[in-house]
Amino acid sequence: MSEKATPSQLDPTLPPSESQSGKAQPFDPSQHRGISRLPKDVKSSLSRADEFILRLSRTIKTSAGLSSTLSTINYSLYLLAYLHQAAPSRAALVANISKLIGRDIKIPPSALVAGPSPLVPLGAMVADFRATLRLTGLLSLYALLKSLLNQKGGDPLKHKILLAQCAGYIGFQFTENVLVLTNKGVLKGGLVAKMGGPATAMKWACRSWLVGVSTDFLRLWRDAALMRERKSKGDSISAKEQEDFDRKWWSDLQVCTAWLPVAIHYSVEGGLTGMNSGIVGFCGLMAGINNTRAAWRAAS
Repeated sequence: MSEKATPSQLDPTLPPSESQSGKAQPFDPSQHRGISRLPKDVKSSLSRADEFILRLSRTIKTSAGLSSTLSTINYSLYLLAYLHQAAPSRAALVANISKLIGRDIKIPPSALVAGPSPLVPLGAMVADFRATLRLTGLLSLYALLKSLLNQKGGDPLKHKILLAQCAGYIGFQFTENVLVLTNKGVLKGGLVAKMGGPATAMKWACRSWLVGVSTDFLRLWRDAALMRERKSKGDSISAKEQEDFDRKWWSDLQVCTAWLPVAIHYSVEGGLTGMNSGIVGFCGLMAGINNTRAAWRAAS
């Protein structure tokens, strides 16, 4: 056995190193004798699938890419699971409308019964995995808080807004970490019991999250006001700087606008009237889609 062999070469169950996976070249059907004889459409499909897998691999290499991709998958599953479970009611609606217009469409009885969707446990599994990955989130929040406390100069009002936002996210992350570690048996249930039980603790975690989401609107308002002040003072602002500012500002507004109803829903007793897993899935999808697109473009 060569002394220069990498751990991945020694143990095929281990993933390849980043340097090895980064060398992977796009699939070329012409380089494979058996595959080159396949129909053109089949070879094209194989090439596209190979390109997609390699690009997805590059996307999830970064923590931001992994986080945004998992978020998009998670909330897409919520939305799809809701649509799957709502299919019987849609079938009944189609049948009733058909009768009203004089067309009797026979709907199979099985189509009118909601069956269990495998997307529900799959979505829960992805959500649990994301919560596990967020266990280290307090470290980056600590670093952010420290940098804010050490910050000199800048706009005092925006600084206060960012401190309040950071405190909200720390409250959410700490409470969620306690719940996750308690559910996994790492911590005893005494701390969660003091919080009023798992449901109450999660409610307060979401209320802390709501603080973080709400203060983002204040941050955006202040950013816009500061930009207007710069213009009124005659500061030189290039077209590219203005374009970059506008793009990020509107993207951030989309994110916090999408998260706001979800945060409120999980923060109030009984949730928002009319809010369901489908709407939650749609809002979460809209909140994370821009980050996923950016990570996907960066991996091209």
